[in-house]
Amino acid sequence: MALARILLLSLIGFESLNFLGFLPYAAYFSWIGLLITSIGSLVVIEIIYYIFKREGVILPTLPYIVSGISLWLDALGDVGHLYAKFSWYDQAAHIIGGAAIMSVAIAMFSQYRERHKISLALMFFISISFVGLFGSLYEIEEYLEDRYYHGEQKRLGNGPDTADDLLMNLLGGLAGGAAYAYFSRKLDIKTRKT
Repeated sequence: MALARILLLSLIGFESLNFLGFLPYAAYFSWIGLLITSIGSLVVIEIIYYIFKREGVILPTLPYIVSGISLWLDALGDVGHLYAKFSWYDQAAHIIGGAAIMSVAIAMFSQYRERHKISLALMFFISISFVGLFGSLYEIEEYLEDRYYHGEQKRLGNGPDTADDLLMNLLGGLAGGAAYAYFSRKLDIKTRKT
């Protein structure tokens, strides 16, 4: 768990130092948007993990690490101007972000599935709903940042871009859910054989 925290905290530190002007890197979009996303993600993940730990359940570290990697790739795209150079980078970032959100949601809701005997289909529906929720919050943050911080359109794309971002988030979430179903089924079959 310490590695996962270090991953996110180091990103927040890097973004903060650039936002404050102590480091010379220029963001293609904005440091404030990166900071809001990273800090917001850290707070949400820490709250989820804390609540479960308080109940005596230790959630797996992998979803936390996947989330950190996803946020680092977003920052890399901004600092390296990859969003401007490669049209596919934005789509890839949203797919990875959707998979990261799905991994945290599955880690969380799989605990409820075991305790309350909810179906796998219901767990996936609730988890993909979380992907939609947090993908929408990301797009709303872009809009609010442009409107109230930049005073112009800087981060938020046009209507088709926003819809594409949300679609990519959901596709990433579905891919994450499919990977979970595949590997948990393989693990279940392997466990039954032994």
